[in-house]
Amino acid sequence: MSAVDAWPFGAAYAIGDALYSALVAAPGLVGAKLINNPVRVTDLAEGERIVFFEDVSDGPSDKPSERVYRYNVGVVNRTEQPRRGSHGDYRVAKLALKAALPRLKAICQVGNHREGEITFRLENIDVGGGLVLGTFTLAYRDQLGLLGG
Repeated sequence: MSAVDAWPFGAAYAIGDALYSALVAAPGLVGAKLINNPVRVTDLAEGERIVFFEDVSDGPSDKPSERVYRYNVGVVNRTEQPRRGSHGDYRVAKLALKAALPRLKAICQVGNHREGEITFRLENIDVGGGLVLGTFTLAYRDQLGLLGG
């Protein structure tokens, strides 16, 4: 009997998809332009309120059979109060990510979801408004446990 792979595109894809879906469903982000893994800087060029999700990496943890998925969530705000707006939208996004944890736990064994560095400017890129960019890490165990991962 062969096992059915619950993640045909991999764990990192499934986790990222669930997190992005949580941002899309967040009532406080209605009206914002949501972007999943922007490819070009021009993807962020238009819109008063932009929230983007970006896969960063997926790698082994110090713990056996555990992996660490890293991602960014960024907010650009070009309203009359861009700094205030970007911080407010970032807070809403962060709460949506936190609310997604029970759903993620149904997908895989999840633990240690942490917010890391927050950036307010990007070198050589003028976003034309307020920016908040947060990096997050999420430890998980792949249900397949292939290759010790």
